[in-house]
Amino acid sequence: MHRAALACGSEFFGAMLLSGMRESQGTEVSLQTISAQDLRLLVSFAYSGVVQARWPGLLRAAQAALQYQSSSCLALCQRALGRSLSPARCLALFPMAEAPGLERLWSKAHQYLLTHLPAVALCPTFPSLPAACLAKLLDSDELHVQEEFEAFVAARCWLAANPETQESEAKVLLQCVRFGRMSTRELRKVQAAGLPPPLSQDLLRQLIVESEVPGRERRREPDQALVVIGGDRLKSDLSGTQPSRGVWWARAFRCGIGLVRNVEWGQLPALPAPGRFRHGAASLAGNEIYVCGGQDYYSDFNTLASTLRWDPSQENWEEVAPLYQARSFFPLVALDGLLYALGGRAHGVVLNSVETYNPELNVWRPAPALPAPRFAHAAAVLEGRLYMSGGCNGAGQYLASLLQYDPKLEKPGTLLSPMGIPRAGHVMAALGGRLYVAGGLGETGDLLSFEAYEPKTDSWTHLAPLPSPHVGAAGAVLQGELLVLGGYSHLTYALSYLVHAYNPGLGRWLCLGTLPRPRAEMPACILTRPTVQHVALGPTGHQTKPAG
Repeated sequence: MHRAALACGSEFFGAMLLSGMRESQGTEVSLQTISAQDLRLLVSFAYSGVVQARWPGLLRAAQAALQYQSSSCLALCQRALGRSLSPARCLALFPMAEAPGLERLWSKAHQYLLTHLPAVALCPTFPSLPAACLAKLLDSDELHVQEEFEAFVAARCWLAANPETQESEAKVLLQCVRFGRMSTRELRKVQAAGLPPPLSQDLLRQLIVESEVPGRERRREPDQALVVIGGDRLKSDLSGTQPSRGVWWARAFRCGIGLVRNVEWGQLPALPAPGRFRHGAASLAGNEIYVCGGQDYYSDFNTLASTLRWDPSQENWEEVAPLYQARSFFPLVALDGLLYALGGRAHGVVLNSVETYNPELNVWRPAPALPAPRFAHAAAVLEGRLYMSGGCNGAGQYLASLLQYDPKLEKPGTLLSPMGIPRAGHVMAALGGRLYVAGGLGETGDLLSFEAYEPKTDSWTHLAPLPSPHVGAAGAVLQGELLVLGGYSHLTYALSYLVHAYNPGLGRWLCLGTLPRPRAEMPACILTRPTVQHVALGPTGHQTKPAG
């Protein structure tokens, strides 16, 4: 039995036991190169398809699966390891960086190191990182630091822990820090910190002088496109607001001198006139966008039921089957290949109805209703489960509830532990096994409050608040960060153009730049990078050059 199971689950054992070798005969096989622990693991996986281990055990299992060519076990271990990265774990993976078969895992770990360098530098094992690897991180355009001074701190920390480093080697490492990007305030901090002994302080002054010309910008180009669709925007003459037709995607995130940051936006085909806001949008399989519902004017009677579809092969949006029920102020969520339009408001009436769209049949169908009507709520999918948070009820009261919705059940709603603060017009996203809710509007007005939900303990934790109000903002997850885009302030009714990102590993918010125009009441989604021709826009929103 073990022979058959191992032969099916491992190419190594398949070749040994099925190819006519000596080991394929007889009742006993002598294995000289594998430990009893690894053999038990491979036999167990061959029968169950499961690896029961914590992170160190998963790492050992991945090494065994790699050595004995169990591709399915290796794929499972890589997925699990990639979902639970931390600074210390990424450093532990470094000795395996060049192992054939682990490229995907190391790619995730390398991206994590680029986006969490300040936290990585605090790890006890950070000084063991080879100088060449640290130099590569510091020299990367994709290094994601709040200010360039953090890159210098990482280099200084490594040099202090490796005092045997020659001055010539230290110079090569420090030349990867872009002193020319630093503000005057940062340069003063560099000079105050100095270099650790026995390195000469003249080396630091020399490097700063040599980089008086502003250094190269940091520039991240994600392999996915963050797409922002429509919304409520200011008229060109600033006399009021109007629904937007604009569809934009983030081509690159750029960092200039000091804390100057901006986003390079590309423009996709515009929505049909007259535009819409308070609508839902979602991406199916990352290669097509669906937009439905919303409003095209400010009256409750201008609520829409139409559904639009676009993929990168199309020049314009196409209209597909409309919703049964016109609705606005609702989330649209993709789950198991279907779209779900959840609650909302229509003609001033708050809805508890749910509709589901099948793209293959091009039809909307009713789904089990919500336990109670709600609008201006948020929704996200975490590990195959759909959750909804907050919003307002039929009486206009702000809700703190968290609801798990299972469309397969006749009574699909299960109430979980509520948020710490009732809110509506907020964002919610799933990231790293947790749900995050940010911003919105509450009984006291603008909310900067930021909370995280842990499904295993059914509990909420308060985190660092948003830097500024984001009511009716768009939310998305990109490269392991939660992005909150635009919105408005209920206190001033001013539209926001800011893009804030929260990095869970660093526990802080960072301003990435601005939207092409201030806007609110719009959704965002993640799409595979477009291949159609479009126009790239600079930080001011002006056309620059065509991009592929």
